[in-house]
Order: sequence, then C-alpha cells, then structure tokens
Amino acid sequence: MSLQAKLQVPVGESVAEKMDGFSHNGSIEALASGIGKRKNQDMKNIFRSLKQAFESLLRLRMFLLILGPPLATVLALLVLFIVYWSAWTVGIAGVIGNLWGFQWVQQATGLTDLSLWLAMLFLVMAFIPLAYVISVLIVSIFVMPVVLKWVGDQDFRSLEKRRGGTLAGSVWNTVMATLLFVVAFMLTLPLWLIPGFQLVVPLVLTAWLNKKVFLYDVLQDYASKEERKSIESEESGSLYLMGLLLGLLSYIPLAFFFVPIISALSYTYYGLNALEDRRK
Repeated sequence: MSLQAKLQVPVGESVAEKMDGFSHNGSIEALASGIGKRKNQDMKNIFRSLKQAFESLLRLRMFLLILGPPLATVLALLVLFIVYWSAWTVGIAGVIGNLWGFQWVQQATGLTDLSLWLAMLFLVMAFIPLAYVISVLIVSIFVMPVVLKWVGDQDFRSLEKRRGGTLAGSVWNTVMATLLFVVAFMLTLPLWLIPGFQLVVPLVLTAWLNKKVFLYDVLQDYASKEERKSIESEESGSLYLMGLLLGLLSYIPLAFFFVPIISALSYTYYGLNALEDRRK
C-alpha cells in the first residue's frame, strides 16, 4: 500500500468521526434549545392566563362572585370550629400523644401539654386548607358554569364547542378529586410535625386539586375528549405550576377570599387559550 493510501484512510475516518460528533452535538444543542423555548412558552402561557384572570376580576359581575363561596365557607367553618373546638383538640392531642417517640420528645422538652399545643396548632393550620377545599367544591359545582359562560361569551365567541365532557362527569371528577385530596391530606398528617411542612404539604395538595378539578370543568363543553386528554397530558407541568402559584395566594391575609374564583378564572383562560392555540 502506498504512503498516500495509508494516509487517506485515517484522515477519512477522522473526518467522518468529527462530522458525526458535530452532528451529535448539534442534535443536543437543538434539543436543549427546544426545551428552553418550551419552558419560556409555558411561563408566558401561565402569566397570560393569570393576567386575564385578574383583569376579569375588575369587572363587577365577577367581583360579586368572588365573595360568595369563601364567605359562606369561612362562616360555616367558624361555627363548626367554635362548637367542636374542645372535642377536636382533645381527640387530636390523643392521637399525637400515641405516636411513636412522642413520649420521649415530651419528656426531653419538659412540656407536659405539648400534644395539646400541637393539636391546637394543627387545627389552626388546617383551617385554611379545609376552607379552600370546600370553596373549590362550591365554585366547581355552582360558580364555574357561570364563569365559563361569561368568559366564553366575552373572549372566546368563535371557539367551537365539541362537548367532550358532561355535567355528570364534572361532578364525578370533582367528588373523586376531593376524596383523593382528603385521603392524601390525612396520610401526610405526620409530615406536619416537621417544621415547614405545615405550609408545603397543603400547598402541594391544593395545587393538584386546582389542576384536577378546574381543567375538566373548563374543557367539558369546548373540547373533545381527545383534545381534553391531550391538554391534560401535554400541559400537565404548567397547569400544576400555576396551581402552586395560586396556592401561595392562600397564605396572604385576606387574599384567601379571592383565590377560589381566581383559580377558576385562571384555569378557564389557560384551558381555552391552549385549546384555541391547538385549533389554529
């Protein structure tokens, strides 16, 4: 074999390898760029929906819907808490006192009433999540149809209704989501003994509840079954993130009264915007 032939083979192989490397690196860069653009678009969609929701709140009819569900819920819960406060406190304190290792903690701290104080703290911390869940139920069943019709007439008149869901399906979805929320809430109660988890656990659970309940309500009339499932799957992360952002509002004083209806409006705009974008 000539010297030229010997030199050509490795050179050719080297060039091919380099070209493969460039192609591979280009694919990675393209993938990373696509992911980055997708995340940016998701955030834009979230903030666009939140902006539209807050703008709708400034209109009188929506504002009147804000105060009804949370006020009724808070008043009902206040009555229940006042009537059953002593019984609930004693019962929860008994459960805490029987937890493994609690007696050792109580002896180490010297606080003989520690279980009682923790029980009262639990009831106070549980008040907002419970009130929120009941408000979500009321909004989903009674207020959401009004919100959806109003938003549809105002901003989505040209969007075709393909009716991929039913009222019975909406009620069933809401009831099942609420039951799962309650079960998860009860199962995660031991985590409340860890500092900071009293805020994190309800936030995570309410974000899931927002996403699960309101999205079906929004899309039941406008989207087909296939479109609804597609949006639920492809927009899952963004919908959950929006639920977390809305859940944070629950911990702002007085903002709690606005959160259920803001959530309903935000998911209405997000769902219908996503549906409209898919049909373009």
